[in-house]
Amino acid sequence: MTPRSLQNRLLLGFFVSMTAILAGGGFVVYKVVETHLESENDALLRDRLIFYETTVRLRLERGVVLPYSRITQPEWERISDTGNPDLMQAWLVEGEKEILDRSPALKALNEPLPRPAAQEGEPVFLDHTFAGGMEARLCSRVFQPVRDDTAISPVAVQVVVGRDMAPLHAALGKIRGYLIKIGSAVTAAVLLASRFIIRRGVKPVNSLTKQIEGMPLTDAGERFALPGAPAELQPVVGRLNALMDRVGAAIEHERQFASNAAHELRNPLAAIRSTIEVALSRTRKPEEYEEALDNIWQSQQGMQRIVDHLLLLARLESGHKQTEFLTESAVLGRMLKRAWRGCIDLAEEKKLRVAWKVEDAEREIQVVASLLSIVFTNLLENAVSYTPAGGEIRIHACIAGGRCRVTLENTNPGLPPELLEQTFSPFWRADPNASGHRGNAGIGLALCRRVAATLGGSIDASLTPEGMVRYAADFPCGSGPRAPQKSPEHAAAGS
Repeated sequence: MTPRSLQNRLLLGFFVSMTAILAGGGFVVYKVVETHLESENDALLRDRLIFYETTVRLRLERGVVLPYSRITQPEWERISDTGNPDLMQAWLVEGEKEILDRSPALKALNEPLPRPAAQEGEPVFLDHTFAGGMEARLCSRVFQPVRDDTAISPVAVQVVVGRDMAPLHAALGKIRGYLIKIGSAVTAAVLLASRFIIRRGVKPVNSLTKQIEGMPLTDAGERFALPGAPAELQPVVGRLNALMDRVGAAIEHERQFASNAAHELRNPLAAIRSTIEVALSRTRKPEEYEEALDNIWQSQQGMQRIVDHLLLLARLESGHKQTEFLTESAVLGRMLKRAWRGCIDLAEEKKLRVAWKVEDAEREIQVVASLLSIVFTNLLENAVSYTPAGGEIRIHACIAGGRCRVTLENTNPGLPPELLEQTFSPFWRADPNASGHRGNAGIGLALCRRVAATLGGSIDASLTPEGMVRYAADFPCGSGPRAPQKSPEHAAAGS
């Protein structure tokens, strides 16, 4: 049996609890019985004290004097016809050494009874141990008998009655033994019953444990099931199945991600290899080698960008926080202008109409400029790449309420509204046959959304009323010095 198993812990808890409860209950029962027996013993002593007081009182009130006031031997035999004979002694209070009477059992001990400081009224009780080791309980009281002959002076008498406590202690010892035996038997019975009940109770848990141990760490479609399990375990099974669904989705996502990454990297590698093979197939002019090297360099740049984006995306998805990146001063208009430089040639080639509206274009803000530049570059390149020739791009940016908001709208290349959210999925393209060897690997928008989440912002996609594709980015930013406001025309001209 496993020492740390749930079943053994429950059994141990039941055992300790039942032992403590039975021990506490047995102790309470024992103390109640002990108190009751001691109270009964004191009541018996009080009755015996009254009996001896009455006997002595009658003899003294009739004028009987020593030694005739004493109880005779036949009377003592009738009185002490028990297994625990009385210990009795009576004194005259005025004469401390004058003993009126004493019981034969006391004579056998060859030791007098002590004289407690007693008065008339309630009796006084006292525990006493004799020299021979016998423990006794004593009861004493002083009384003054009334003499029939008024000529005889009154006397005060003290009577002490005692009984050996050994029989009471023996009875209590038997009770303790019975309580211990009964408690042990009840504890054992409860432990066996608890073991049976707990084993049946944890059986679904053991079954679930075996299912977890045998569950493959792949998306095999297998799920957990506990028919007839307690209601408390059903949510656990549901959560485990939900977790397996997430694990399966994550495995499929990673498998698809790795496949797409390999596919995207294979295209530029194939282009590089093809260019090198053609260049080395025969002797060529220097300008032809220069053209081949330029093609190789462009393919390498595409590969480098794919790898950089993949590494950054993996880094952000692994849980890196904004505080791990450098926050610095930047100018919104200049950041957009630098991001647009790489798109100018393609925009002119496709004869795109570009409209700019940048508010507070020269105002400094506190942002993670390295990440924000990646967002701006990818958004602008995505708009230029997928806007049809002769189409239109609108760029609007502003700073308000501690937030930086950038909106890009471009002519819709035919993307339906239900596919807008999928544009943020890595390696997704509306045209699966489109090539990514120039760097458009389909991870730009996915990276933008992940960067936005890291910076505490968001990026959403929608369609404008006239059907243009709109990407709206919103980020928090720190305040910087406000520059003189430029006119929209000036801002557009500077772009």
